[in-house]
Amino acid sequence: MVDFTKKLKKKAVVKKIDPIEIYDSLDRRSETGPLRPSQKKILSEWFTSRQDANDNIIKLHTGEGKTLIGLLILQSKINSSKGPCLYICPNKYLADQVRQEAAKFGISTCNIDSHNDLPDDFYLGKKILVTHVQKLFNGLTIFGLNNKSIMAGAVILDDSHACIDSIKAALTIKVDRNHPLYTSLLNLFEDDIRNQGEGSYFEIESGEYNTMLPIPYWSWYDKKREVIEALVENKSSNEIKFVWPIIKDEIDSCQAFISGESLEISPSLMPIDCFGTFSRADHRIMMSATTQDDSFFIKGFGFDIETVSNPLSNLDVKWSGEKMILIPSLIDEKMDRNAIINWLAKPNDQLTFGVVVLAPGFSKNKQYEKIGANVVTSANIYSTVKALKDGYYRSPVVFANRYDGIDLPDKACRILIIDSKPYFNSLLDRYEEASRSNSDIINIKIAQKVEQGLGRSVRGEKDYSIIVLAGGDLVKFVKSPLTSRYFSAQTKKQIEIGIQIASFANEDSENEDPYEKLRKLMNQALLRDEGWKEYYSEEMENIEQVDDKSKIYKVLNKEYQAEKNFKIGEFEKACVAAQDLCDLFSSNIHEKGWYLQQLARFKYRLSKSESNSLQKVAFKCNTQLLKPKEGITYNKIEYINQNRVERIKQWILKFNNYSELILSVDGLLQDLSFGMPSEKFESALQELGEAIGFMSQRPDKEIKKGPDNLWCGVENQYFLLECKNEVDDNRQEISKSEAGQMNSHSAWFESVYGTANCKRILIIPTRKLSYHGDFTHNVEIMRKGKLKHLKNNIKDFYKEFHRFTLHEVGDAKIQELINLHKLDIENMMTSYSEKYYHATK
Repeated sequence: MVDFTKKLKKKAVVKKIDPIEIYDSLDRRSETGPLRPSQKKILSEWFTSRQDANDNIIKLHTGEGKTLIGLLILQSKINSSKGPCLYICPNKYLADQVRQEAAKFGISTCNIDSHNDLPDDFYLGKKILVTHVQKLFNGLTIFGLNNKSIMAGAVILDDSHACIDSIKAALTIKVDRNHPLYTSLLNLFEDDIRNQGEGSYFEIESGEYNTMLPIPYWSWYDKKREVIEALVENKSSNEIKFVWPIIKDEIDSCQAFISGESLEISPSLMPIDCFGTFSRADHRIMMSATTQDDSFFIKGFGFDIETVSNPLSNLDVKWSGEKMILIPSLIDEKMDRNAIINWLAKPNDQLTFGVVVLAPGFSKNKQYEKIGANVVTSANIYSTVKALKDGYYRSPVVFANRYDGIDLPDKACRILIIDSKPYFNSLLDRYEEASRSNSDIINIKIAQKVEQGLGRSVRGEKDYSIIVLAGGDLVKFVKSPLTSRYFSAQTKKQIEIGIQIASFANEDSENEDPYEKLRKLMNQALLRDEGWKEYYSEEMENIEQVDDKSKIYKVLNKEYQAEKNFKIGEFEKACVAAQDLCDLFSSNIHEKGWYLQQLARFKYRLSKSESNSLQKVAFKCNTQLLKPKEGITYNKIEYINQNRVERIKQWILKFNNYSELILSVDGLLQDLSFGMPSEKFESALQELGEAIGFMSQRPDKEIKKGPDNLWCGVENQYFLLECKNEVDDNRQEISKSEAGQMNSHSAWFESVYGTANCKRILIIPTRKLSYHGDFTHNVEIMRKGKLKHLKNNIKDFYKEFHRFTLHEVGDAKIQELINLHKLDIENMMTSYSEKYYHATK
C-alpha cells in the first residue's frame, strides 16, 4: 500500500477546522450539492465569532439543513482535538435518521452497541456519537453521573424543545394505579388529598382518568421518611429504577401529583447538573426551529438570558414552505369539529397523498375508528410513518398527542388536520394549566405545541400542505388577540392569511354550499394555483418581527434562581426570588397567587405558621391552588334579585364583536363534552352558567367541599351539578360510591343553604342506579342526549345575536330569545334531565 502522506510536500496533513472547508473536503454522495446560503451564513458566523461560547442556540426554518450544520460543527470540534462529541436526538427513530444523513455526506459517526457500551471512537474523540436523550438522561446512564460523568467537548441537542419534554419525562417517576407505590402513597396521603377536595378524592379512588390533585407540599415534606421507605421498597421496578439515583437525596424538594390513573413524582427543577456529560460540556448547542420559543432553555437548562436572546439565525429568510391554514368554522358555523372530521377523515381509495390528523389524546379514538381512520399506537407509529412515505394513502392516519418527532414531507401529508387544542401529558403541567390558565408561560407552551404540530407536514422550502384547524377551543386560541400573540411571527401571518381567505371565499361565492367553498380553496393549494402561490408569497414577505420577550425571560430566570436556591438549601434566597416574582405580578391576582404558593412552599422550611399564612393569601387570590391547612371559609351564593338579562349583557361585554362571541361559545360547548378532562368540563360548565345569566361557582374546586358546580341567581332557584363526564360511555350503572358522593354533596348544600330550592343533576352516561346504591335526595340525570339538547339551545340562542349590533340588544329581545330557546327556568328544570331507575337484583 502506498502511503501518499509521505509523498506530500508538506510534512503533515493538517485537519481542516473551518466547517465550510470541512464540507468541501468530504467524500459526499453525488446527490448532495453545495451548502445552502443559510447553512454557509450560520457556519461562518459560528466559526468566526461563536465557536468558543459555552452555549449557543441555532435557529433555522424547517428544511434549511440544521442537521448538517450540527454535524459539521461537531466535526470541526473533533478536527480541533476538542472531542468527545455527542449528537443527541429526541428519540431513537430520529437518531437513526441523523446517522443516515451523516453517511450521505461522508461524516463518520458511531453508535452505542447492542451491549450498551460506548464506542472507543467516541471516547478518543475520533467520531461523533449519535444517540437519543434516554441514553444520556437517566439514573443508570452509561455516561455516568455527577463527578463520574464522561466529559464531552461538545454536545448538540437536535429538536431541542422535544428533547426538553423527553428529558422531563425521563426524570419523572410515573406509575399507574396498579403499581404498589401508587397504593402505598394514596393510603399514606389519603387525609391530605381528601382535604384538598373530597369529590376529587372519591373520583381518584374510583379510577377517574383525568381527575387529579397535588399532594400538598407540607404533607410531602412532613412524611418524606415514609415516602422514601415506599420508594426504596419499589426501587427495582422499571418505572422507578431509572429515576431513583437522580432524586433519592432530593425527595423533599420534589413535587407529587396523583390522578385516578397514575402517580407522578418529579423534581421541582430538572436535575441537569447530575449529567456532567451535558452540563459540564465545553460547548452546548441547541438546535431549534424558528417557530419555537427558546425561553424554556433558561429554566430547563440554566442558559443565561443573553444566549437565549441572541441565537444564531438567518434573518434574511423570513419564512419557508407553504401552509394554507383553513378554519372551516369561519366559512360556515355548520362546519364544526365533528362535521369536518367526519368529512375529511374517511377512507378514500382515490387519494394520491396522505391525510393526517393530530388529536390531543385518545379520548376521541372511537369517532375515528367508527369512520374507518387508522388510529396509530405506540407499537406501530414508525411503520405507519414509513407506509405514508412509501405511498400508502387510502386511510387517513390519526396520531394522538404526537406534535413532534414525526416528519411527513411532500405527499406523505398534503392535508393535516389539527383536532382541538393540545392537552398536556404530565400531571404537573396539567396542574399548572388548571391553576394559571391565562399565564404567559402556559400559553407559550400551548402555542409551542400547536406550532410543533403545524410543522409536521411542511419539511422544506418547496414543500406545501393544507392545515385544517378544527375544534372551538383551538380556533379560539389561534384567533383571539389575547392568545394569538404567543405564536411566532411566521405562524401569526399564516393564521392571518387563513382568516383572510375564509372571508374571501364567503365574499366571492356567498350562496354556494360551504363544503364546496372549502373544497375549491383546498384544490387551489393542491393543484398549485398560481394566484394562490403568489398571494401567499406576497403576504408572507410582509411578516413583521416584533418579539419582545424580555419580561418572560426575566420571569423564567427568577424561577430558575428560586428553585436552584431551594434545591441547595438556600431557603432565604429562594424566598427573596419568589417574593420578587410576587411583586412583579402584583396587578395580576391569579399569577400573584401562583407565586405566593411557591413562596409558601419555600417558607415552609423556615416557618410553618408563616407558610400557612402565605398559602391562605395565595388561595384567596386563586382558588385553583392548594387549600391551606386552616383558615378558609365558604362564601355562599346569595340570591340577588338582579335581572338575569343584565348578567347576560355583562357577559357579552367581554367580546368586541359577534365573531369573538361565537368563537368563545363554540369553545365552551366543545369542552362541555363527554370524554373531556374533568377540569375543562367543569370550568366550561361554570362559565356556561354565567353565559346564560346565572351566578356560578365550583365549590369542590374553590373550597374543596361540595359539588362540582353550583348555579343560582335566577328566581331563587339553585342547580347543583355533579359531573361524571369522563366515565366509560358503555358504563351500565351509576355506582354505589357515585351515589354516595352525590348524597354527600346534597347534604353539604342543605347544611349551607337549608331548604332553598335546589335541582340536583348528575351528569353521567347512564340513568340506571346500582342495586346497591341509593340517593338520599331527589336527583335527576343528564345523559349525552340531554346535554346535547342543552348545548344546541345555548348555541342557537347566541347565534341569534349575529342579527344585531352586539352591545345594543335590548332587554326585551334577550328575554324573548331566552324563552324561544327554552332557557327559561321552567325549561331548565324540566327539559335537560330525566329520572333515574333502580337496577333490580
